[in-house]
Amino acid sequence: MVQSQPQQVLSQLHALLDSVPLDAYSGLAGVELAEVATSLMRLGARVKAHELAATRAVETSGEARRQGATSTGSLLAGSFGGDRRSADRAVKQAEAIAAASQTNQALAQGEVSVGQADLIVRTLRNLPESVTASQREACETQLLCDAPRMDLKQLARRADRISEVFAPDEVDAVENGIVADREKAAWARTEFWMVDQRDGTAKFGGVIPEAQADMLRNALEAISAPQIKNNDDDVLLDSRPTYAQRLGWAFCSLVEAIPADKLPDTAGVGAILTVNLDHEVLVDKVACATLSTGTKISAGQARRMACSLRILPAVFGGESLPLDVGRAKRLFTGHQRRALEFRDRGCIFPGCDRPPSWCVAHHARERWADGSDTNLEDGVLLCPHHHRVLHDDGWDIRFAPDGMPELVPPRTLDPARTPRRHARFTTTLAS
Repeated sequence: MVQSQPQQVLSQLHALLDSVPLDAYSGLAGVELAEVATSLMRLGARVKAHELAATRAVETSGEARRQGATSTGSLLAGSFGGDRRSADRAVKQAEAIAAASQTNQALAQGEVSVGQADLIVRTLRNLPESVTASQREACETQLLCDAPRMDLKQLARRADRISEVFAPDEVDAVENGIVADREKAAWARTEFWMVDQRDGTAKFGGVIPEAQADMLRNALEAISAPQIKNNDDDVLLDSRPTYAQRLGWAFCSLVEAIPADKLPDTAGVGAILTVNLDHEVLVDKVACATLSTGTKISAGQARRMACSLRILPAVFGGESLPLDVGRAKRLFTGHQRRALEFRDRGCIFPGCDRPPSWCVAHHARERWADGSDTNLEDGVLLCPHHHRVLHDDGWDIRFAPDGMPELVPPRTLDPARTPRRHARFTTTLAS
């Protein structure tokens, strides 16, 4: 079978790459090695331009339909270890760059990177409709002239001011509008997630705006700078910590330094964790302590946190129940709230998973206005929904002999009014 010109060239290119072993670069001098790496990057850009051109040709030819594939992306995804979404993005990328002929040619010549080409194409696509074809071409020419001496971030900032090509008197206002729109979009995309990995760690991630990311990065790098001594360095690892590990430790230090007593109150109490210690732990210093969130920590960690951080230590009696920590005229105090958090660990209504921070402190036996005391023996945590259910549907609260709260249903629901307790109270808090 006679090969076409592209097939012949690609076969030769594959053969040339086969002739260079991967370990051939290790023997090169530093300057030469950098030149070779840069040359390979340019070659990659040129190959990408041909890949996009071929992808565009496949889309135009209708080959996907002839082979029974749902789309060109689907066809290409199955041909070389790809996935459909990435392949679909490649098809759109190929179509977009075709509309910017100068940029397409510059990529094919290795004069711009793939990232720079995508940025230029996106900038041209977002130009106002009032921009003429000649002005659009002038913008593309200007960005292509700037690209070789700028990295991607610098080129992006240059693209924000590209309106000076066709509206020099308005460039500042246009740039400000672009940045303001970008900031608004960034806040809309901002998110944070965290997952307990059940091994003593939590994994988290998310998206934050660029300015706040810079603030966080600067803070972490300042805390993790090699000249700053981290007291944990000597005990956490036997080897020199990596950059990523230093940033991770710095992030933990930053979290520990948050002034929790300055944060907004949630349900009437500040966002201060409590280190809950049984009396024996306080005396013997050999057993675990428990945070108000239910997390277990070592005795050494508890002593460090109680000593150096704004963490409130609370001592509990032998039955793992909080000792009385105060009395208010009507509302439960912050200390009482934390004691309730330790005991209840969230809404006490059976089956409810609302955490302590979502709950209100409720007088269990009778309303304060009717003579109830505001003390721990009368307090429970209820989420707003179940607080309303309790008042509206006739549920009552009692305390079992072990000191744990139980819900007594109305007779309309259970004529026998059999007390029910939350599943978290079926085992002792010390377990």
